[in-house]
Amino acid sequence: MKNQITQYETHLNRITFFLNGEKITADIPAGISTLDWLHTKKHLYGTKCSCNEGDCGACTVVIAFPFEGIIIYQAITSCLYPAAKLHGKHLITIEGLGSPEKLHPIQQALLTHHGIQCGYCTPGFVLSLFALFAMQPHPDRKTVFSALEGNLCRCGTYQNILNAVDELSANQNVKDLVPAWCRKVEQELFRFQEQDSMLVVKTEIPQQVNCYLMPETTKQLFDLCAEHPESVFIAGGTDIMVQKNINRKEFPFLIDLTAIPEFNRLYLQQDGLHIGSAVTYNQLWESGIVKTHFPVLHNLISQIASQQIRNFGTLGGNIANASPVGDTIPLLMVLNASLWLQSQLELRHIPLKDFFLAYRKTALQKGEIIKEIIIPPLTEDNYVKTVKSAKRQSVDISSVITAVNIEYKNGRIINSALAIGGVASIPVLSKKFPFLLKSKQIKALDPAAIGKEIESEFEPITDVRGTALFRRELIRNHLILYLQELQEAENEL
Repeated sequence: MKNQITQYETHLNRITFFLNGEKITADIPAGISTLDWLHTKKHLYGTKCSCNEGDCGACTVVIAFPFEGIIIYQAITSCLYPAAKLHGKHLITIEGLGSPEKLHPIQQALLTHHGIQCGYCTPGFVLSLFALFAMQPHPDRKTVFSALEGNLCRCGTYQNILNAVDELSANQNVKDLVPAWCRKVEQELFRFQEQDSMLVVKTEIPQQVNCYLMPETTKQLFDLCAEHPESVFIAGGTDIMVQKNINRKEFPFLIDLTAIPEFNRLYLQQDGLHIGSAVTYNQLWESGIVKTHFPVLHNLISQIASQQIRNFGTLGGNIANASPVGDTIPLLMVLNASLWLQSQLELRHIPLKDFFLAYRKTALQKGEIIKEIIIPPLTEDNYVKTVKSAKRQSVDISSVITAVNIEYKNGRIINSALAIGGVASIPVLSKKFPFLLKSKQIKALDPAAIGKEIESEFEPITDVRGTALFRRELIRNHLILYLQELQEAENEL
């Protein structure tokens, strides 16, 4: 980070990491994906490229890194993972796990149970299963489905793959599944001393990204922003890398926020849950605080993208991306979430509902970033739920996503909020809903009538994910589901 960066020059990032057990130092093009680096620089083609936008899982690899005293093994989609993030980690590809002469037990099980036909997707399945078994030697079926939801088999051998998983879970020891050379690298990862940011090295080769920078303090971050006001911030990169891969968009400067410690904090205070903007979906999903105090958020996370993407995608990125169908936004809006926005000169607080101004336009000012998301505490007298309607259970964008928060006491509604994504250019709060429910007895509500009234409040668009009529019906049905479920719970008291 001490290198003097000149505007419009192109640069490489010099990083040190482990590749299939070998420690290497490499000069990598700024902003290049791990998949492209493996293909163009190392000529390792076992990691396949298909969609190049994180949907198919063919490019799945595994990264290992220390976290809170243990080594974490995670499957990621390498087409969306910037190679610069590999600094200090262990990258494991299909070439490292097995060979034609000696198959890895996962490869052998897939072969034995005919879980391979064309074989194009197989490396991705093997690496997803490797990450799973490295962390959970005997997973249940639900955990297996979650681990494989981001891997698509073109030949439809799903049942055979599951049969192979069942055999591995029942008969294999984790010592056989995680090679000794991986365990040896684990010790090296704990001892990794090259804490300085990756070096920036000038190059004459033109690139899509001129410079990729990873500050380690907020001072470094805002110094860079002042020097390079055209910079774009990147956290997980699951949206920016799609723009780079598919739209061939060029970025003069990308500034990665994930190495700044305060952006990775997740903690509970009296005013609620504080979530740093670089906290990943997987960290949220595994958090005991989230499971205990915000189970509705925990349940929603399992419906977002795939596990490979949740391992590095961030909640802060989902908000900053400002998609009208952002998975988390309606829920956060009804929970009265707010944001701390930070710039070089000030720190300001803003309700999330005021953050979205127009289609993909937000209240963020130039040089300002989301530092934290704050979710106020919930009480037992809150009915909170979110429903996502999409064509697939995972790895899909919703047609409509809604969330409600209904506060009640002794069977009477005190306050309520309904937020909807997919019906306007920004996620919106219903203006009618709070008035329709205010001071009403839960048992006296007419779900069908309220659903019809709310449906008429919006004029959804028609696109590839559904017609306007279809979306209006979804809104009505979501409302009926919420209110009937609330009434059933009240009747049981």
